[in-house]
Formats: sequence, C-alpha cells, structure tokens
Amino acid sequence: MLDNGDDECGEYAHEDILQALVRHLLTREDLDQLCDDAELPQLTHDDGTPVTITSARVYRDAGVMTLDRGVWLELSDDSMFGLTVQISRRPRDEVTLRRN
Repeated sequence: MLDNGDDECGEYAHEDILQALVRHLLTREDLDQLCDDAELPQLTHDDGTPVTITSARVYRDAGVMTLDRGVWLELSDDSMFGLTVQISRRPRDEVTLRRN
C-alpha cells in the first residue's frame, strides 16, 4: 500500500507511510461514525442522510499533479479535498522499516 512500487521507500518513507495510514483510517469506517468517535457533528445532506466518503485515493492514483504525498477525498455531497502530507524536518537518525 506504500506509494512506490518497490520494497524500499527511500527518502519518502515517512510521507508514504503517513499517506497510507490516512487513507486507511478514512476508509475503514463511515464518515458519520468517525465524527461520532471524535465527538464532532456529522455532515448531512438536506434530506438528513449522512455525507459519506465516496473515494479516498493517494494523490498519484487520483491524478493530482503534485510531487507531494497525500490523500484525495471525494464526498457524496460532491465536495473534494486534498490532505497533503508534507515534511517539515527530516529525522536526525536513520529510520528503518519493520514489516509485520
């Protein structure tokens, strides 16, 4: 599920893992359940039905023209959002990936 096609994430390991994690979190449950869990109000359509996430794709798969990592969200009310994972500082020490 990491953004690149091979086992090595290289210099983008943090961004790739966070991008995959955000995508997973936003697709594992309905948006109304996520709002309930976070004690936030739910988004609803005019008829009272909950707004849902209809698509959550990494930027590359969604065709977003950027070098950034992130998740592109499309909601059932036709709204679209990009959640960008942007690094502010690289780790000081080497980081390795541990597979489960």
